Amino acid sequence: MIRGTRLSFDIFETNSCKSLGFLDTSFYSSNQVVSNATLQVITPFDDTPVELDYYKNAVTILNSNSLKITNVNDHDNLVNLPDGMYTAKVSICPEDQFWFEKSWYRTCLLECKYDKAFLKLNVQSCEVCFSPDRLQKLERARIYIYGVKTNAQNCNIKEAGKLYTAADKILTSLLECDC
Repeated sequence: MIRGTRLSFDIFETNSCKSLGFLDTSFYSSNQVVSNATLQVITPFDDTPVELDYYKNAVTILNSNSLKITNVNDHDNLVNLPDGMYTAKVSICPEDQFWFEKSWYRTCLLECKYDKAFLKLNVQSCEVCFSPDRLQKLERARIYIYGVKTNAQNCNIKEAGKLYTAADKILTSLLECDC
């Protein structure tokens, strides 16, 4: 075994629900030839991993084409990636010695819904919309969204799902309000 190589990565939002960023933060030993650098991603809608190449010590952007949700030629036709639990695993040869796996709960679509509910409060010019009750509900939804991510990071997936549903329900009621 070649000592020193440590695989790791971070996931980051790209400010678009149509994509997410994968950053390879691995340390590769200078003595090791890296071969078969593979990224496998399990999405919330399919338990079968999608296998992709990734850029060593760089950023790889994932979208609906790369995750096999769509197969379109025009970037404008990519679809939003679903919210939910994702798991990614990177590996290099020999795969039984060099691999790293991480899971996270994506909340991009829910956060967009939160933004719309916040804008609907119209904080500067609409006193009716900016009621303390609505503001309190919006704050509760924000805390729930944070709870989704925190619970997922601590392997409490069931609680993360409950909080996601609760936040979604609050935001839906705020958006349906005739204000």
